[in-house]
Amino acid sequence: MRGHAGAGAAGQDVVCAAVSALVETLALALPKTPGWQGQIRVEEGAADFSFAEPISPEVRAVVEAIAAGLADLGTSHRRYVRYDDVEEPATAGRERGD
Repeated sequence: MRGHAGAGAAGQDVVCAAVSALVETLALALPKTPGWQGQIRVEEGAADFSFAEPISPEVRAVVEAIAAGLADLGTSHRRYVRYDDVEEPATAGRERGD
């Protein structure tokens, strides 16, 4: 995830807040998920997730649930959010503005 959505003023951008909430949820959930192995880096306006192979079914389920939310935002707010479904090694979402 990179950038800011730009759908509103800083601190009032609900699209950016929605993406951030999903990404933060993923960052909090993965370390508690059975089979999680990888690295997480979250900073203001950026997040990187790297996954060790093989990805457990539990980890995949968590990632796919968050990816579904990101994909929906990419569809409903395509002016502000670009969602790319990437399977190397796991599904990822990105905000516009990078």
